[in-house]
Amino acid sequence: MKLNATIKYLMIFFLFAAMGCEETVITSDPVFTVGKVSTFRINQLYTSDNGKNTLIINEISDSRCPEGLACIWQGEVTVKGEWTDSNNKSTFEIHSVVNEQDKSPEGFTIKIADAQPYPKYGTDSKPEDLRVALLIQKN
Repeated sequence: MKLNATIKYLMIFFLFAAMGCEETVITSDPVFTVGKVSTFRINQLYTSDNGKNTLIINEISDSRCPEGLACIWQGEVTVKGEWTDSNNKSTFEIHSVVNEQDKSPEGFTIKIADAQPYPKYGTDSKPEDLRVALLIQKN
């Protein structure tokens, strides 16, 4: 009987310990859906769920004003990459703020929905740590 009570208390302890652990999981699913926001990383090939399009991000530039500083301009995120639509390859460049400089692939519009992590004053982030959420829509 004493063993059953000990096991019971251990199970309750582990349950509460597991509930206290918070883990952020970033899926690196290389599939995206046109018309829905998907998250991308640099230098990884992504394929649309219908298999007709591919996307690879070659560069993510983040000039947003870091947390902890006061800036004159808010800065922006710029994403450059390659898009393939039915074996036709093209390059694209999109901006989070200065949209008139955007160059989306023909027949599609790509918009930046989010970029993480947000820059913090005094910390450096490596390009491979950056993630960008994009909304890709067919025109």
